[in-house]
Amino acid sequence: LKFGPRRRVRHRPSGPIPSNQTDSMGSGVSYKHMEHGMEPPKTRAKQRTAEELVAENAVMKQALMEIGAGANYYASGDAVREIKDDMRMPSTGNSGNHCYRMLSDFHELDCRERLNTSSYVNVVLEEEEVKAVNLGMRINIADQTTYPSSFKVHNITLNMIANLWNCPKPADFDDYGAFPGAGTVGSTEACLLGGLCLKFRWRKWYAARNGLTEGEVRGVYPNLVISTCFQAAWEKLFRYMDVEAKFVTPSKDTFAITAEGVKAQIDDKTIGVVAILGNHYGGQYDPVWEIDEM
Repeated sequence: LKFGPRRRVRHRPSGPIPSNQTDSMGSGVSYKHMEHGMEPPKTRAKQRTAEELVAENAVMKQALMEIGAGANYYASGDAVREIKDDMRMPSTGNSGNHCYRMLSDFHELDCRERLNTSSYVNVVLEEEEVKAVNLGMRINIADQTTYPSSFKVHNITLNMIANLWNCPKPADFDDYGAFPGAGTVGSTEACLLGGLCLKFRWRKWYAARNGLTEGEVRGVYPNLVISTCFQAAWEKLFRYMDVEAKFVTPSKDTFAITAEGVKAQIDDKTIGVVAILGNHYGGQYDPVWEIDEM
């Protein structure tokens, strides 16, 4: 046998019930109307002003925000918070899931990677590539002493690229176990570092040739010869690294420069010549061998 809680039963008193007496729940419904099957009288709702409705809506909105995630339709209260000033650091942070949602919304407006056929970068990654990138995010590769194993991977990759391009082995290779070079975040950083290497090497050569001190040679304005089909990274070198651009206009038939056109631009202030192996417009190659022999 199962016994539940004892229930109290309130009996209706005998005799006439005053018309103004309420039921046991205090609902305000008179027994007089219940006896005769009549509907209780309806009270007229108070007419509210527009200002009162706006104020009530603001109170309800604030209460909704305070409820928090998981208790309403929105991902969090952040989703209904109005951002009045996005130029300043907010006094309070947002939830992690809402921050990710905001970033993914911006990303959605910019990128549909699998439909992107106009970019020359790798936009679709395999699962293993994403895992490898996430591993690298936890490593500060600039600190070689703290992450020696990760830097060993860096040098292995560097040596592979150097051998691919037939780079001459330096005299101190056995001391460092690697060719001179550095891994970069992207091609722009690689172009800037490569341009600086050309500039610093040229400075030593120019100073020795003209009998200049290190301070004097810094006042000489060097130049770099390149096709007008150059990538935008080189414009950053010209603007920020104090290098003059000397352009060679390619043929409209071949979209490639010629060795003769390069030779006309070279002087003793030229730090180097950039040949493009596959320009953005048609993928044409500049004649690297002919420029080198020239």
